[in-house]
Amino acid sequence: MAEQSGDDARSDLDEAALQQVTNELIDHLHRRAHQIGELIAQRYRESIVEYRSLPDGFIEQDVAPTARANLEAMLASLTDDHDAVSDQDETAARYAPFRDSAVRRFHQGVPVQALLHAYRLWGHTVWEQVRQAPQIRNNPELGLVVAGKIMRHVDLVSTAVAQAYLEEASGVIRDREVLRRDLLEALITGNPSPERIDRLSQYFGLPTTARYAVVLVRSRQLSQSSPVSLRKTLGTVRDHLHPTETGFLTGVRDEEVIAIYPLHQASSQHEMLRAQADALAGELPRYLVGVSRTHTGLATVSSAYSEAQDAITSTQVTAEKRAHFYADAMLDHIVESSPFKSVLYEEVIEPLEQYDRDHRSDLLATLRAYCASGFNLSVTAKALIVQPNTVRYRLKRVHELTGQDPFVSNNLILLALALRAAP
Repeated sequence: MAEQSGDDARSDLDEAALQQVTNELIDHLHRRAHQIGELIAQRYRESIVEYRSLPDGFIEQDVAPTARANLEAMLASLTDDHDAVSDQDETAARYAPFRDSAVRRFHQGVPVQALLHAYRLWGHTVWEQVRQAPQIRNNPELGLVVAGKIMRHVDLVSTAVAQAYLEEASGVIRDREVLRRDLLEALITGNPSPERIDRLSQYFGLPTTARYAVVLVRSRQLSQSSPVSLRKTLGTVRDHLHPTETGFLTGVRDEEVIAIYPLHQASSQHEMLRAQADALAGELPRYLVGVSRTHTGLATVSSAYSEAQDAITSTQVTAEKRAHFYADAMLDHIVESSPFKSVLYEEVIEPLEQYDRDHRSDLLATLRAYCASGFNLSVTAKALIVQPNTVRYRLKRVHELTGQDPFVSNNLILLALALRAAP
């Protein structure tokens, strides 16, 4: 037997009788409103993980009352002559509490998908309670009329809360991005208002006296970075840089992506930054990655930014996929400006190059690998796919040919500087 539509059910009931039964149903649900609200809140906890993670008391003090208010609004709609309230002001007033709750859920970190799931679950739970009401059991045809009202109400409320949520999210995100750009610009230019810096740094959780380095990402070919590619690069930067300290700030400025990276003085954190920056450079072959020294306080960020720029422009830029650190740039500058550059090349590099040509050996490559490994025999051997004793033998030959012993600190410094003097 085909089910009756809501209109057919309405026609089978006398209007006066329909109104009386509807009023009895409303009274019945009003009496059970608190219980139904608690049941809905319990189901939210059981079915929606984001609601379980809300702070203690929010379910009882906010979510359950909102569920009851939603029930009251639905019961009011049962006596409407039309499916929707015709007066615009009355419509806005009816759904205002739910729009407000959507804004609260946004700031509580509840995703919009979870919020809409909650309203669908609300509709299912209320319909279960309506079906169990004696007025519906005794008048099944009324159930179809009420079901249509509930569905219409859930649709209207869901639309209202989704719109309010997205409007709030859009406004907050937009405002936050504007403030982020303002703070980044103020820190980079080095001419900020102290009061404004204090206010913005607190908003983004940047301690004013912490230590920071600047990581700068710039295309190898300027004027070829579109806004889309820069936003994508910004996402890659955020994926690869993971400081352990709070106060991490990233953004796009002109054709650069900039990260203000917080860290302690501990050497392990500096090593972590180097590893993360090198991995970032490997992920972005079309970009150069420069890293400044570490400075104390937000007021020094402009100096750190200049150092990151120098790290890119001063370091010998090759196809090698690694980050360029300001400390490396300083060494390059020292070598380039030294009158002893040619002496280093003649005394170290030329003898090794000549020996490698004559004997088809890899002394120069071994010395480079040894310096790159942090002067570790085992790491060097692994990189060259040879035994550590082989590395040790080659370094002894370097000593014999150059007069500089790779196992003596002062000699090793000269060898490392000579490598930088090589074209």
